[in-house]
Amino acid sequence: MKIKTLCIALALSASVAAVSAQNADEMARKLQDPLSSIKMLQSDNAIDYNTGNDDISYGFNIQPVYAIPAETFNFVLRGVFPVLGLAPESQKPIVGDPLPPGNSDTWGLADSQVQMFFSPKSEAAWKWGVGPIVSLKTRTDDDLAGAGWGGGVAGVLVGSFSENVSLALIGGHTEGEDNFSTTFIQPILNYNVPQVPGMAVSYNHISTFNHNTAASNGWTIPLGFTVSKMVVLQSGMGLNMGLGFYDYVEQPEGAADYTIKWSVALIFP
Repeated sequence: MKIKTLCIALALSASVAAVSAQNADEMARKLQDPLSSIKMLQSDNAIDYNTGNDDISYGFNIQPVYAIPAETFNFVLRGVFPVLGLAPESQKPIVGDPLPPGNSDTWGLADSQVQMFFSPKSEAAWKWGVGPIVSLKTRTDDDLAGAGWGGGVAGVLVGSFSENVSLALIGGHTEGEDNFSTTFIQPILNYNVPQVPGMAVSYNHISTFNHNTAASNGWTIPLGFTVSKMVVLQSGMGLNMGLGFYDYVEQPEGAADYTIKWSVALIFP
């Protein structure tokens, strides 16, 4: 009787583990799709090295995502609220000009964005979405000024090359105060590791071009990779953690030579 009970317990444990692994894999793939029907709160963070006069700068992006599914389309709201700690004479792409000289870092909330995507529902292998960008003047320090009050347009293309390889492309352009004019593209290339459910190796970073500076000083182009893992919590929520390293092959004056990124995302059921 004891052996039979033990066998049943082991079978149930294996079944629960299999379901948990499947759920982790499904949640990881939904997270990789910017147009998926998902509710999420994410913190996408960076330590930037050799900024300004070879100093370290910091970036913490709070990114809530809320998708509203309709009968024929999905409506996806994505917010970006950047908290920055920039060294003197350093720069980030979302900030218009390098910071002035000084003796201490400038910390605060920069200008924020809300992106809205309308995506028709489709059974095709590739899907798309398009919508407006709204820039909000939320800066707590003028040295962290970005677009201020402004806006633009963005588009998304999402699809898969195979069962374990997917691609998402987010691109757009933002105009704002003080002649702010920046184009961005964010490729998200994912390889989902089949041996470890919920684990992925990805390229996920933003390249930008500032239209109000010399072309040789306008590009910011990172190359690198991120490793992430999704786990399913007992509450049914998903917790995704990622760590990445990116080197900049092109960057404006004062921007980082390389960066370490880490992210934490909480996915709601």
